[in-house]
Amino acid sequence: MFPGYVTIFKDKGEFVHLYFYPGLDNFNNFYYRDLDLTNCQVSYNEIDNEDGSKEYVFDNKNIIRIVCKLIDNKGKLHIKELTV
Repeated sequence: MFPGYVTIFKDKGEFVHLYFYPGLDNFNNFYYRDLDLTNCQVSYNEIDNEDGSKEYVFDNKNIIRIVCKLIDNKGKLHIKELTV
């Protein structure tokens, strides 16, 4: 098992990045389902990485907090509040 996680950070250009790794359970299935950003009111670029992780780079440099709703592969909701 390798736990999934989500984090945010700012790059040198002050752009906010949301990095999401879904993790792996004991059966090598992703632990978290993908993030749903359909209600996000800020434009962003999405980068898909080979390991299944994703990075979202937001165009708004003024973001200071993001609340993520993650659903694991058993349907349980996990809420993470992240602050830059």
